[in-house]
Amino acid sequence: MIQTFPPTAGTAARRGRRLAPLAAAAVAIAVAATGCTTGSAPTGSTAAGQASTDTIRTVVNADPTSFAPVEVRNADDYGINRLLFSTLVRRDENNKIVPDLATKWDITPTQGTFTIRSGATCSDGTPITAGVVAESLKVFASPDSKSSFRPLVLGEGPAIVTADDAAGTVTVKLAQPWTDLLQGLSLHATGIVCPAGLKDPKALTAGDIPGAFSGPYTLTKKQHGVAYTFTLREDYKAWPEYQTEISGTPARTIEASVNANASAVSNELLTGTKDLATIRGKDATRFDGNKDFSTQVIPQGSLYMMFNERPGHPFTDPALRRAVAQALDSTAFNQATSGGLGELYSSFAHPGVPCSNKDAGLLIKSDPAAAKATLTGVKIRMVGAQVFGPNGAANTYVAEALRSAGADIELRNVDLATWSTDLTQKLDTWDITVMGGINAGGTMYGALSTVIGTPVEKGGLNWGGLENQPVLDLVSKAMTQTDDTERCGTYQEAQKLMISEAHVIPLASLPSQVTIRSGFAMHTMNGQPDESTMRITK
Repeated sequence: MIQTFPPTAGTAARRGRRLAPLAAAAVAIAVAATGCTTGSAPTGSTAAGQASTDTIRTVVNADPTSFAPVEVRNADDYGINRLLFSTLVRRDENNKIVPDLATKWDITPTQGTFTIRSGATCSDGTPITAGVVAESLKVFASPDSKSSFRPLVLGEGPAIVTADDAAGTVTVKLAQPWTDLLQGLSLHATGIVCPAGLKDPKALTAGDIPGAFSGPYTLTKKQHGVAYTFTLREDYKAWPEYQTEISGTPARTIEASVNANASAVSNELLTGTKDLATIRGKDATRFDGNKDFSTQVIPQGSLYMMFNERPGHPFTDPALRRAVAQALDSTAFNQATSGGLGELYSSFAHPGVPCSNKDAGLLIKSDPAAAKATLTGVKIRMVGAQVFGPNGAANTYVAEALRSAGADIELRNVDLATWSTDLTQKLDTWDITVMGGINAGGTMYGALSTVIGTPVEKGGLNWGGLENQPVLDLVSKAMTQTDDTERCGTYQEAQKLMISEAHVIPLASLPSQVTIRSGFAMHTMNGQPDESTMRITK
């Protein structure tokens, strides 16, 4: 049944080919509320699935683009998805995989078999059997899948999903070795859609099918651009099995208003009309020393320099790329971007990603004098996204640093949509950019996918344009390795090549501050939120 591809670099080079329309989704920066306490299915005075008598009032940055898991594109989509849909597994602290709808699993590099928990139901009461799970995953795995995450979860080539209802198991067979399968099946995009939702994809996208949901909440009210209301399923008992107990009880109702204005959201928190939100920028300091709130700074994205390495562009020259690294100071960049609240990075993958480089010795050291000797008179066209720091301060810092190093630089600070369009469609209009990566999959290939492999103009995810065969060879090797130490060693080689040859220049995180009123809590794993763990603790 399976067409087998050997784990070659050519296979790796083909990954992500379906994704050009959604390439921006892999790196778009958007706000998601997140928090600070951890846990498993709630225990204590209120058992799992029992309704809270209260409400949590939170905020999303923008309207969700879709309520269908296979179509999620940004952080607000991810957060709402977690309330509505369960996945086979979840990621706990330290990227440990724990049960959700699957209670156990048997994994090889080319196949995974999952035992589906008994007693789980859809929001319309339909039992969640192995067959129900398989039909949902078939939509995700289809060659016509609308998901930008499909290759990150399943690799390139066909994936065959089958169910054995008698044994209660679902099997996913891959076309090539892909050791990211288990972690990939924790992603929001693989959320299990119930039969009622699969029957009407258009209504599922709109959130208009009450029986579509496999998760703890249902969508009971929506006002586009204003607010969304979610109601706890009183029959829900299939909570993920996190290893640390979550304190508190699930809210009977979650009200999520739409508001992208950090100052206005801060006012709502301080005046008691909101309970939990994520704040960006200077407004985060308004909660300093306020004992009525707990706060936590999290990485909203990984910021690093990316080059257009297509023929005819100046940064095909490694000496020029290295000179850019020498012209920059990551501490000054971090100060300009976030007032110093970000974390300095040693990789283009954030530290919570398994195998992310922690050795700062790999970084090219700042040396403005050496940079000036190389960059003087070099014409550089830079396009930057305004969301990276106040009014695009990250981009302004880089441009001024390169100008000080003698470069003739033209900077266009533009909105996020224009930035992503220019970088992926107007390929001859830019040479350099500050890239911001969310990497919701939390994998090293997810971090690499925008800078290696098939370029966007050929249907891939690679914005920089250089396929980089030596790194692709290492990715293919890593996807055959089941030993974590060996795989991390391979990915360390890949990061060393990317950083030492200045294909990327790691800089810092783009931070957000989780701000939670006393009496409420939510769990953050590996620097990423899980909105389904929002709890009332008062």
